[in-house]
Amino acid sequence: MADVWYVGVDQVPESLAVLLNGHDRARRRRIVREADRSRFLAAWVLARIVLGERLDRDPAALEFDRTCRHCGDRSHGKPVVGTAGAGLDFSVSHTGGLAVVAVSDRPVGVDVEDTTAGAQPPAAALTERERETCPGYAGFARLWTRKEAVLKAAGKGLAVHPGRIELRGTTLLALPEELGRPEDYALFDLPLPAPYVGALAVLGPGPSPSVRNGADRVGDAARVRPV
Repeated sequence: MADVWYVGVDQVPESLAVLLNGHDRARRRRIVREADRSRFLAAWVLARIVLGERLDRDPAALEFDRTCRHCGDRSHGKPVVGTAGAGLDFSVSHTGGLAVVAVSDRPVGVDVEDTTAGAQPPAAALTERERETCPGYAGFARLWTRKEAVLKAAGKGLAVHPGRIELRGTTLLALPEELGRPEDYALFDLPLPAPYVGALAVLGPGPSPSVRNGADRVGDAARVRPV
């Protein structure tokens, strides 16, 4: 089973930056735009709170290994919790004013998009059949979250071109060989507050995910760790 939590970026106070370790504070400092720094803070504070609760650990004490499982580089792999989180997988996504975290005992991927972004959908990200049935940016955003969630669950990110994945709704029609078989994945749309859409992919069959607002959890953490 997968648990999904979301929180508004403006609901995560700067005081909770104390939960980040030195590595993540350095990553955050390198982010140029203030809005992007706020989104980073919200996503990783929520991730630490949710994982700390699941593992009964201090969120600030959690360590993450970012070694790429494909090339061995220690800086750009999908983050996994250290030895304290053996057997637990998680995924993080953020856009606009929302951050989302998914946690599961199986490989998991989550993605969220803002349907009001309004950019022209990149045609290369869609198959020919998808281009014929994908109306406007909102339709593209929904489709994109599903593809990105699958890539994250597989631990590939954008190393595999999303145009090589074909979907009809949440049904996988075609996958490149390196991602496995379509039937290996369970794919779900997430009920998120408008104007956001999101999707979750899990390797292996399973029930629909639990989706919850994490604002109360963040508020509790802020009261415990005042400025």
